[in-house]
Amino acid sequence: WDWILLAVTGLVTITFWYLRRYHNHWKSVGVYTPPGVLPGVGHFKEAAIFKKSAGWLICEMYHQNKSHPAIGIYIFRKPALVLRDLDLIKDVLIREFSSFHDNSYKLDEKLNTYLNKNLFNEKGQSWKTSRQRLGPVFSSSRIKSTFPLVQRVCKEFNEYMEKHLDEDINIHQVLSMFTSEIIAKCVFGLDDNVFNDPNAEFYQQGQKLWADSFYSPVMMYVTYFFPIVNKLLGRGLLPKDVLEFLASTVKQTAEYRKKNPDKVPDDYIQYFLNIENQDAGFTIEDVIAHSLTFFTDGSESSSVAAHFVIYELTVNPDIQEAVRQEVLAMDSFSFESISSLPLLDRVIQESMRKYGLFFMSRECTKDYVLKADGRSFPVRKGQEVIIPVYAIQRDPEIYPDPEKFDPDRFLPENAKNRHPMAFMPFGAG
Repeated sequence: WDWILLAVTGLVTITFWYLRRYHNHWKSVGVYTPPGVLPGVGHFKEAAIFKKSAGWLICEMYHQNKSHPAIGIYIFRKPALVLRDLDLIKDVLIREFSSFHDNSYKLDEKLNTYLNKNLFNEKGQSWKTSRQRLGPVFSSSRIKSTFPLVQRVCKEFNEYMEKHLDEDINIHQVLSMFTSEIIAKCVFGLDDNVFNDPNAEFYQQGQKLWADSFYSPVMMYVTYFFPIVNKLLGRGLLPKDVLEFLASTVKQTAEYRKKNPDKVPDDYIQYFLNIENQDAGFTIEDVIAHSLTFFTDGSESSSVAAHFVIYELTVNPDIQEAVRQEVLAMDSFSFESISSLPLLDRVIQESMRKYGLFFMSRECTKDYVLKADGRSFPVRKGQEVIIPVYAIQRDPEIYPDPEKFDPDRFLPENAKNRHPMAFMPFGAG
């Protein structure tokens, strides 16, 4: 028994030492690390047992370490640098972008072929090439060209709401239907007709993304920190039947439009098909991948953002009435008129401040030393840098009384006095 006890003690000691040695990095380079590092899980003990989300833990560390421009943390065994100083954030996202241009999120390439072509996930030269090709997609003129389609969806939405005025409705579901129909029309050239048929195929395929357990927030979280999970389970992040539906839809649309060039609408999928016709390096697989980007990134995120705006207008009836009067004063419902609604614009910005991303992350692509307040923060190639967006946008030193919904924070005279990195609803750089 003595030998067994000795062996077990030795094994535990070796394991403890092995795990702990990963947590000496920030001390060795002179970067402050908050207390509470646990071998194997680092600062993420509560995340490991699903007591708190990783984003919330990062938010807490931001607020608990106000005297430090940046802090070194350990995400399980992996060192990462959390930036607090807004100038440091500007360095990473703008000034020294060439050293931090990759997103740190990693997916298995074979299992997530289409997702890896998403601008959010692409790396290095592949990202640069795609960004050049797709830059015009996000231009004002391109958005304006699809506005008649948006007007049609708004008309269908209004008719649906009028039919159900005397009923309780699930506002999140209705907003999901609204954004789904916009993407169906503006991106894929489809009339899904979801307001007349809630079982419409395009809408239902979108719902599968969030109903499928593997694409749930928990699995997104697990695969973010442990990319090997994808490979071990032998499946990609998105449901296979949804991918097959989208790929088939894109290919059928492409084939139809080649045979009927006189019936080609000016939508996003046609823009991608035009690139395919002009650029030998851009294939139908790229068309599918970038159409998928709108499908995955646009529908749920847009409906959730709209949901928060409606919630705040509901609990702030005085602001709601002021917005209503501003909208009613419009001469017509046009692209130009909705671009000239300053109060509504401030309401949307304030909502996105309160309900922003938890954090963004960048991967260091070459060794770099960040500097602030006379201190140095060495970051090695491959290490992760975290920008705690949610914490910044609820920092009382930047936004007094941050829990209060106050659109006047975004009046020009107030916004101009804030650091440009204090509000990052869509990132920066």
